Amino acid sequence: MLRTVENLALTAFLQGILGASSMALGALIAVAWQPGRKFLAAVMAFGSGTLMAAIALEIATAVHRSAGVFVLVGGFLLGGVLFISLSKYIDEHGGFLRKPAVSRRYVVEHKILESHELVDYLAHSEVMNALPEHERHQLAGLLTPHHAYPREVLCREGEQGDYFYLIAVGEADVYKGETWVNRLTSGDIFGEMSLLTGEPRSATVVAVTAMELYQLDKENFAQILGQSPHLALVLSRKLARRLQSATDFEQRSPPADSLSVLEPLVEGDNDRQVLAKLAQSSAPMAILVGTLFDNIPEAMVIGMNTHITPWGGAFLFAVFIANFPEALSSSFGMKQAGIANGRILALWFGAVVASGLIAMVGYSIGQSGTLLLVAVAQAIAGGGIIAMLASTMMPEAYELGGSSVAYATIIGFLVGFLISASHL
Repeated sequence: MLRTVENLALTAFLQGILGASSMALGALIAVAWQPGRKFLAAVMAFGSGTLMAAIALEIATAVHRSAGVFVLVGGFLLGGVLFISLSKYIDEHGGFLRKPAVSRRYVVEHKILESHELVDYLAHSEVMNALPEHERHQLAGLLTPHHAYPREVLCREGEQGDYFYLIAVGEADVYKGETWVNRLTSGDIFGEMSLLTGEPRSATVVAVTAMELYQLDKENFAQILGQSPHLALVLSRKLARRLQSATDFEQRSPPADSLSVLEPLVEGDNDRQVLAKLAQSSAPMAILVGTLFDNIPEAMVIGMNTHITPWGGAFLFAVFIANFPEALSSSFGMKQAGIANGRILALWFGAVVASGLIAMVGYSIGQSGTLLLVAVAQAIAGGGIIAMLASTMMPEAYELGGSSVAYATIIGFLVGFLISASHL
């Protein structure tokens, strides 16, 4: 009996290591390579779908059967509250750099949106400050935020335009063909010409730094343009100046330092300095604690499930899939913030080992605790995982991949459901 318990405890440790091992893999890849946005979004959405199915069938169902609806509801709600509250505390004490979505929010807050109101920003924008206040409110309600990575092509010459952009943070270069034309910075707008004329894009715009933009789609652009004569006047003046600049550009020879759009674009100092400053004020221990905190609920459930489904189940598979893109994107964000590669790798490899130890704790609870205690612990962990999905992984996946991530999420859910249902 003792040997069986020891074997299962070791199994829990190894399962915790296995579920978290994809974090180390993601960190190793991020140190040397940045994956495409669509790939990262698809994997993140797939992992979210499998986790949702596993939570529903392997956690919620088990808790409901063993302890009833009140423990299920109360435990999940408590888990969500605990996760959000503690995560916010960790972020405020330097742990925000472990997640790109959270670190981007901090960059914006520290650089331009200190008032947290887009309307105030529009009031101080060189292009939009001529709008009456009620029109700024109307425009703010239609703008949606968009994050761009360095070297991302925001619009391509010759393609049809779907969005009008306002730059909040960052810099972008404008190209005609392969020739550099201009650099856009905070407060500048672009994309309006194609929407106004219906013609294809007249230039290519490429992000130089990490950027925060606001975008307005074609339908809302036409709607607000018809309701706002002031905006129409502002854009007509901007368009006239841009046409004049284009004429002047065609009449002069290309500048000596023209760059090919295919050449590597150097990230500007603006966002790097902000992230570096925030990284210096962020205790590395806070980043480590935050990373471990994100994985505690998953590792606990893996451990508690060891005596039920050793080396099986959709939950372990879902955790492995979900951890990979999270570590990949987080490691790249830490790298941009100036954290050394060695420290990044040490952080994630340490988190892998810690996940194994946490899984052993979960196994001990499942082995020695009462059915009620195990059910409460599982419900709290389940609520924490759902809170993590809703606040980080799913928004991140949508931001990177758009509405197409719905398909990857559905496929992930179905895969998780079929694996879980096979042994129910």
